[in-house]
Amino acid sequence: MECPLIKKNGFIKRKYMVLKNEGKNEKITSQDFYSFFFALSFLVFNCNQQKQTVDIEADIAAIKETMKKYEAAANAGDLDSFISLWAEEGIRMPTDAPSRLGVAQIIEELKPIYEQFTIDIKITSIDEARVFGDIGITRCNNISLAITPKAGGEKIILFQDAKALTIHKRQSDGNWKIIYDCFNSNVPLKSGTK
Repeated sequence: MECPLIKKNGFIKRKYMVLKNEGKNEKITSQDFYSFFFALSFLVFNCNQQKQTVDIEADIAAIKETMKKYEAAANAGDLDSFISLWAEEGIRMPTDAPSRLGVAQIIEELKPIYEQFTIDIKITSIDEARVFGDIGITRCNNISLAITPKAGGEKIILFQDAKALTIHKRQSDGNWKIIYDCFNSNVPLKSGTK
């Protein structure tokens, strides 16, 4: 991709033509060389900065998309799709329960829930999404979570107003996977809603 700053910069084009001595019999001065070199260096640096900004925006969009897939997989009762969002070493840190270390423990924890209940999770807002190299974070708020027994029975509200901090890591194939997921309620849980 050609940087639009270089493409549109007449000064650079003129200096380049002088250096190549195309169409003109001008003598190339050291001032021509240095001014061309300085201007080109400046523009290349700015083009690299633009590319990094575009990449960060794409990465932020990717980790936000992971959270949408997280919600969709849980609501569809699709444990395989949910687990596919996790890095093998992922750690899940639920409220009032021990951390689950690695995908095997996460599956062990969630499989009975996915088998016995219909899940209804709503992530209303992703308040913050940031990327620092190969690490990304999302901070979500206004999360509600309820489960309904598939065998029949009333809906059990686990969270009405919760928050989550999720840390993502770019994998060797360029995809983002969850490595930490920590969540808890913004309001005290009612008795019997654990």
